[in-house]
Amino acid sequence: MKQSPFQIKSICAAIATLSLAGTAQAAGFALLEQNASGAGVAYAGKAAIGEDASAAWFNPASMSRLKERQVVLGGHYIDLNSEFNNEGSTSPAAMPANPGRNVGDFGSEGYIPNFHLVVPFNDKINFGFSVATPFGLKTDYQADWIGRFQGITSDIKSLNINPSLSYKVNEQWSVGAGVSAQKLDAKLSSSTVLGLNTESLTTIAGDGWGYGFNLGVMGQVTPATRVGIAYRSAIEQDLEGNVTFSGPAAATQNSDLSSKIRLPSSLSISSVTELNPKWQLLADATWTEWTTIQKLQFDRVNAGGGAAPIPVQDYEWKNSWRFAVGGIYKYSDTINLKTGIAYDMTPVPDERRKVRLPDENRITFAVGSQYQFDKATTFDVAFQYVMPDKAKIDSTEGAGGAQSRILGTAEGDAFILSGQVSYKF
Repeated sequence: MKQSPFQIKSICAAIATLSLAGTAQAAGFALLEQNASGAGVAYAGKAAIGEDASAAWFNPASMSRLKERQVVLGGHYIDLNSEFNNEGSTSPAAMPANPGRNVGDFGSEGYIPNFHLVVPFNDKINFGFSVATPFGLKTDYQADWIGRFQGITSDIKSLNINPSLSYKVNEQWSVGAGVSAQKLDAKLSSSTVLGLNTESLTTIAGDGWGYGFNLGVMGQVTPATRVGIAYRSAIEQDLEGNVTFSGPAAATQNSDLSSKIRLPSSLSISSVTELNPKWQLLADATWTEWTTIQKLQFDRVNAGGGAAPIPVQDYEWKNSWRFAVGGIYKYSDTINLKTGIAYDMTPVPDERRKVRLPDENRITFAVGSQYQFDKATTFDVAFQYVMPDKAKIDSTEGAGGAQSRILGTAEGDAFILSGQVSYKF
């Protein structure tokens, strides 16, 4: 069976989502939720605060503030509530009997765990070890919605293993460095036109490993103010997977796939200022190099002679910034109260916005509390409300009778509940 141009582009879009599945926590498909102690201030000051073992992830230099062995175990529950409102979409001409539902709900639930450990070697050197999930989450449309030929499910998971070291240069300055081994795993689906009123569910499964590094510096620039700068390198993922089609006729197009995807680098500049014995003011600016996502190319591996090649797909993402400010109030000797706000700029140009990633600028409001149970044990809880702008989508894919145009607005919000226990030993 010869594959239509729309079938080829459907496969291309699905594989692209190995790295482009949507999330409502940070712009693009990044996840900031790597501790609960930072969630309460919307991750303001994250590269300078160094209040627990999660410092190993956010800025290894800030580990120098920790004088005892400590382990942090945290988790986050994310509830994404979003829907697409149709404003003139057209389904493929080959599907007159089943154009699909106009409204597409794509919200879902997600869980993000994280683990951090810091072990001081001596007064100058600390060892850190983090297991985090820096990219991913899930969008899930109904299988019969009008845009199913451009995307249904995008389920992305990542795992980053990050050992690191810090070195205390003097009483004012510290430096740090680490290395990362990162795995990306995805399962994706969309519908493909096979003929008149006939379609197939296309499923992509793929995974890969990539390697990178992170660097940091922290300095006490005034008696009241501490600053931190943290850099994470880009990571190139070598992905291997396969594409499968439902139905015996379509199965002749099944094959293995491979791709190279470069995940972005980032640079954070943070500060923490002691306003008085009760109040801390925190700030952060983070730049992310999303221009690594420009063109994505995918190659069939061990495909049959009738399998068509997959064309390059253009994204043309741009670099973006995230700004955050927060405050910590020392309510008592055992309780801290936290709050923060952040503004996150999307890297997705309006003309390149897709149903799989209806990304827009967003504001995050955060509150949290920290309770020191005893000298060894501390608990953190935090709540974040993420409010993205309405995202306009005008996306046309396919050719001939398989062409579809998705025109409308995606809108919604997300709630994030975070918890963490820190233990010194």
